[in-house]
This record gives sequence, C-alpha cells and structure tokens, in this order.
Amino acid sequence: MRVETTKEMKKLNTLVLGFAVAMGLSSCIKDGDQFDPAAQFELERPIVRAYAEANLGNPRFHEETGIWYEVVAPGDGAYQYKLVSNPNNPSNRVIEAPDITVIYTGTLVETDVVVESNDDDGGDKKSLGNVPAAWQFAFLPEEILYDEDGELLDEPIKFANSGGLTEEGLTAGSVIRIVSPSFYIYGNQSVGSVPANSPMYYEIEVVAIEAPDAD
Repeated sequence: MRVETTKEMKKLNTLVLGFAVAMGLSSCIKDGDQFDPAAQFELERPIVRAYAEANLGNPRFHEETGIWYEVVAPGDGAYQYKLVSNPNNPSNRVIEAPDITVIYTGTLVETDVVVESNDDDGGDKKSLGNVPAAWQFAFLPEEILYDEDGELLDEPIKFANSGGLTEEGLTAGSVIRIVSPSFYIYGNQSVGSVPANSPMYYEIEVVAIEAPDAD
C-alpha cells in the first residue's frame, strides 16, 4: 500500500484526506442539513487546543493541519521514508507506506473516554496507508528525502503539501501523542465507538516499522 504524492497525485491526496467528510456531506444533504467541514474545523479548534495544553507536557502546534503533538521518545532514526515508482502507473511516483507495528490508545477529546486501543503487548501491525490521516502526518517526516534506492532526491517533497509533523518522522522506538481535529480522523462519519465529528487524542508507540510486504 502506498500514499500518493507528487504534483500529479496531490489532487488524489486531497480526496483521500477529505473522503470521510465528503461521505458525511452526502448523508447530511439527504436529511436536508448540509454539513460544513470548515465550520466544524473552526468549532473544534479551541477544544483541540485546550485539550492539548491540558494533557501534553510540551505541546507543539502544526500550523498546516491544526494538529497538536508531543514527541515523548524520538526513536532510533533508522527508517528511510522513500519516494518510489507507482506499480500501477510507472510515470508517477508515490510515497511508500511502510508496515507499522504499534501500541496505541485513542481517546475522545470531548469526553476523555478511551474508545480505541490494542491489547497485544507486541503491538498491532498495520499499513500506514490504512490509518487515519492524522496518523500519516504523525509518521511521515516534514520532507521525503530519498528515492527507492536510498539516494537523495533532487528535490524533497512534502506529503499532501503540508509535510509530516516532525523533521525525521517516526521510527522504531518513537512515542508520540497527538490531538487532532475530527477532519483528519473520521470526519463526520461514525466509525466503531467513535461518534461523528469527534476530535481525538492518540498516544502511539512504534514497536517496529519496515518496508511493506510485496503484494
């Protein structure tokens, strides 16, 4: 699984990040009540900030996304995030989405109730391509520097025009806490125990990170 980027694929990135909101918009229109994601984002802004300032020891703010975060442990720095050829369209290149093994908890900001977690001490294995956008911003570095051969790119690129939250991204041993607006979680869709329009607080420990398994 790979996260699309490059100039040609940035439009697709925008669609991926807005997918939950778009789906919610359709359902609201049927009920005669149009959903405004920008208004919801602004409504959540002070709520997210207050929670971050109350619960993060050293809160930092990512201006481009409105996500607050705190790096608790930096990790070993060994993983290289890479720009690789898209196997479905070799003329385009994409950010390779690694397989991540994580221990995590997800808490509803507005009720402080834990609604997502894994019980396995060894962690859950996921593709970075199959997690909420807030996680992708947390994992990916500010800039992707390397190609598929591990050589420096002529020009670094940024995921979704904004780049990741931290300079180097997350690697094995990293621990990060993030407080995110609902737009980068599930938008105005209810998913599992997470109600629609729910900003979330996640604590994520990276047990392992590796190149994706071949399809």
